[in-house]
Amino acid sequence: MRRLAFLTLILLLAGACSGPDQPQGKGAFPPFYLNSGLFLAPIHHCRVQPRPQQINGVTVPHHLLAADLIAAAFARLQGHHYRRIIILSPDHFHRSRSAFAVTLRDFDTVLGRVANDRAAVRQLLSNPLVSESALFSQEHGVRALLPFIGHYFPQTPVVPLAIRGNSRPADWDSLARTLTPLLTPDTLLAQSTDFSHYLTPAQARRMDQETLRVLSRGSPRQVLALTEPDHLDSKGCQYLQLLLQRRVYHAGPMVIANRNSQEYTSEPLQRTTSYIVQLYSAEPLPAEGAQSYFFGGDTFCGRYVAKKLSNPAYRAALVRQVLKITGGRPLILNLEGVLAEKCPKSPGPYTLCMQNALTLPLLKELHVRAVSLGNNHSHDLGEKAYAAMRRRLSEQGIACLENRQVLDLGPFDLAGFTDVDNQSEQKTALLTRMDLAGLDSLKKDKPFFTLIHWGREFSDTAGPREQALAALLEKKGVEVIIGCHSHRASVLEGARHSCRIFSLGNFLFDQARPPVSGILLEAVFFRQGTYFLKVLPLNNLYATLHRQ
Repeated sequence: MRRLAFLTLILLLAGACSGPDQPQGKGAFPPFYLNSGLFLAPIHHCRVQPRPQQINGVTVPHHLLAADLIAAAFARLQGHHYRRIIILSPDHFHRSRSAFAVTLRDFDTVLGRVANDRAAVRQLLSNPLVSESALFSQEHGVRALLPFIGHYFPQTPVVPLAIRGNSRPADWDSLARTLTPLLTPDTLLAQSTDFSHYLTPAQARRMDQETLRVLSRGSPRQVLALTEPDHLDSKGCQYLQLLLQRRVYHAGPMVIANRNSQEYTSEPLQRTTSYIVQLYSAEPLPAEGAQSYFFGGDTFCGRYVAKKLSNPAYRAALVRQVLKITGGRPLILNLEGVLAEKCPKSPGPYTLCMQNALTLPLLKELHVRAVSLGNNHSHDLGEKAYAAMRRRLSEQGIACLENRQVLDLGPFDLAGFTDVDNQSEQKTALLTRMDLAGLDSLKKDKPFFTLIHWGREFSDTAGPREQALAALLEKKGVEVIIGCHSHRASVLEGARHSCRIFSLGNFLFDQARPPVSGILLEAVFFRQGTYFLKVLPLNNLYATLHRQ
């Protein structure tokens, strides 16, 4: 608690120095923080390993209460050579005369001098919305990061950039155009942002979750729906990070940490601050240190897939390719068909059967935690076969998600529904309001997802029926709606309050024609009960391996 009070005092003193913009001095800015231990302690205690992927963006806090998060983020980038580091910071004390402020001066810190990339700064000054300022003498949004940058990247100059709170999206777009030529492949865009402010832990968690859904979409325009300071301290910083990463590096965010200041003290707090650490890379990044689950789409291991799985080389390649993405984390699949000891010789084209001997070991190798049986093929061999399948899956430690059932999977609850059925002849639009009524009585004390079997085959967009069902599910408290059945992957949609994905497409199915595709959806869960969603390409796993 003493540490929390000490760091709060530092910020109050910084605020006391605020006022009208000061004229530019000469030489380097003197150190703002005088205690090197504030930075050396978290650096020395950091145990994370550098990431091999090229990372061009990072979002870190500027409250030194969360110095461990800052150190861990920059440590993951260590070993990469950066030509420059552009720092996006709020103008906390409204000292800039213009929408954006920069400086041409170097910075002295308790861990050494950090040089200024003056050529890049002069390029930014060509934009009339950018002016030179001395506000960086006390701007902790920049000064809190500089000792870490000086330690991890001692030869890399910085471009400090402060964004006024009253700047507008048109201003951010203008700045983005000016910044774009500076974003070379060896440039790092470092966003200095704290998230929910002045709220209780419970309120902060709700705001953080709304922000995390916006980050899951990765759309800059969705940031405009967030509010300052309830969600974050600078919409401009987050907007620019998302926009420039997408435009220049074709990268989206990977959230590796979400924490609240309450976690740093046992004394109950009524006014807290939250932190959301993000990494940006065009390459897939793992959710290190967080609990995550993967969702895969339509899965069938019979017919031609069974023939391929009987080849050990094919099977090993399939497992290797999936585990390269999931890292062995729990996987949830929509299992289309019936598991049996022996399948009928001529089951017909619309009866899907999978042999236990081939399928069950594969599911275990892929770390499948649960399968959805709420689909139009799970009863293809009758009720007795269905019951036997459930029993065999349970014996293997694989949970069965049935129609109108809810599974407790630890960090989240998962409901299963089907709107399509093949018993006798195919039927659609089966779900009714009565089927969903059971959701009203559920205690929703953790994130609530649903896996639903619906829609037209080979479609990648929801129709009016699916849109109406999704709206009804959301009214009943479902936060994430994950669809299956169409064999074709779609995109993640949604905003602050919920997310939807109409179809995950195929995980593994003996369909090779071009419209067929697949994705994995990763749900990363954090200690305070929030989550971040990430879509990962799978393409057509069967067709890819079929060509090998």
